[in-house]
Amino acid sequence: MRVLMKVQIPVEAGNEGVKSGVLPQTIREFADAAKPEAMYFTVADGMRTMFAVIDMATTADMPRLGEPLFLKLNASIEATPCMNAQELAAGLQAITTG
Repeated sequence: MRVLMKVQIPVEAGNEGVKSGVLPQTIREFADAAKPEAMYFTVADGMRTMFAVIDMATTADMPRLGEPLFLKLNASIEATPCMNAQELAAGLQAITTG
């Protein structure tokens, strides 16, 4: 299932992570593990924020992908199912034909 992950890192934890190198290393490890379709970085709510679109094969992937972000960066995470335009079209087509 395609999932939009919003990861926010508190300022103090992010500052320490930048200084120690843990932040970029943890983001690289997340990218290697999650193989995201897309990753974007911004500031939201005054915190470093990452949005990643990933394919989550099973809910058992949630701890594997999320725990390192919680433990190493004190991150908060939201995971929301999402779809691309083709999936939306297929879903809407199913409603009208079926």
